[in-house]
Amino acid sequence: MKLIQLIPIVFFILSGCATPKHSYQDFVPETRLQPGVEQGFRVLAAIEDWRDSGVDIIAGQKYRISAKGKWRTYGLCNWTDADGLDLYNLLCFPSAIIPVVVKGWSHSALIAKIDSNGIPFGVGKETKWIAPRSGRLLFRINDTVGANWDNEGYVDVSLKQLTFDSPKKIANFDMVTVAPVLKQPITIISKKAKVNIQQENTYKQNRFALIIGNSDYSYSPLKNPVNDARDMAKLLKSLGFNVQLEQNANQQRMEEAIDEFGRKLTANSIALFYFAGHGVQVNGENYLIPVGAVINRQSDVRYKAVNTGQVLNALGDSDNRLNIVILDACRNNPLPRSFRSSSRGLARLEGPKGTIFGFATSPGSVAADGENDNGIYTEYLLKHIGAAGLTIEQVFKRVLKDVDSATEGKQIPWTESSFTGEFSFY
Repeated sequence: MKLIQLIPIVFFILSGCATPKHSYQDFVPETRLQPGVEQGFRVLAAIEDWRDSGVDIIAGQKYRISAKGKWRTYGLCNWTDADGLDLYNLLCFPSAIIPVVVKGWSHSALIAKIDSNGIPFGVGKETKWIAPRSGRLLFRINDTVGANWDNEGYVDVSLKQLTFDSPKKIANFDMVTVAPVLKQPITIISKKAKVNIQQENTYKQNRFALIIGNSDYSYSPLKNPVNDARDMAKLLKSLGFNVQLEQNANQQRMEEAIDEFGRKLTANSIALFYFAGHGVQVNGENYLIPVGAVINRQSDVRYKAVNTGQVLNALGDSDNRLNIVILDACRNNPLPRSFRSSSRGLARLEGPKGTIFGFATSPGSVAADGENDNGIYTEYLLKHIGAAGLTIEQVFKRVLKDVDSATEGKQIPWTESSFTGEFSFY
């Protein structure tokens, strides 16, 4: 057989072995899900850029995404499921020069985005969430875009629309992108919504919170700070924050927690520090009082309490996008009466650029612990942080208004900010 006759045969054989670029993409049925209806599709580790689910999700609706299967991003890596855990080994390890689409997730994790211009977010093996806006839902493996040709395997993804059965269960979601107001109806954000919130703020990536609540003081014990911390941690977790909760922490534990918190932060992260308990100012500096601190004189505070400067230094070192510092920490002065400073409450703070401070009351004033299960300030924080359609500035303004009204002007929350961007908790 002549060479000229072999060419079409060879071409036919080679073309038959090649994998089409859009192996599943060309046959996606478009489906508008109804509650309880499930849509299934396969996401390949290789070849596909973004896998079209065929589903246009609706803002404010609740969904569950689950994935089963095995894949990996390189032949020497371990096989993993959609969480991407245990992918790496001695021959396959994460590298700063091989970027992932969603930071903080393994190269082998399942990720998603809404529409082609949406910001990707991590999904993993199972996620329950509330859609922040309407649009087509897309999926892929968390590998470098355009460099997934050497990946192997696939996961079968199931997408299901759920019903709102109980407000309490909403807070248990792994990721919530439109926050519910607990014990109140859900507010749906549509494309026609008047609130102009940047898209980058609708996804819950790289959000970290350190929550500390101290109640069991030997001097002036408090009723509510531990309750406040638990409720705040629960709410922030439902809003996509990676939450570290410390209750009745001594000085060593508080300082260790602040150090651990700071190490988690990156240039793209959002950091929130919340403290409920006793706080004092001495010589113009603010100190958070640990449980177990033996303070016999004012000078002991410097060595036996935690200076807020430690928190601000941890935030500043990370050069992250936004810092939120909330101090419900000036309920009264826990120092022995004979050694108390003439300065009441907390002093004003200056933090790194991009920081928002929320104080339970104005500088030099004292806040109430509250007669219910939460301090008055935190009670209204919990209410408004969970409200859909609010920027962070609007949250603090509503808290101020409600606390002012509830205390008949005796307690005025205070906010200071050097943040110039836009942020919403949902």
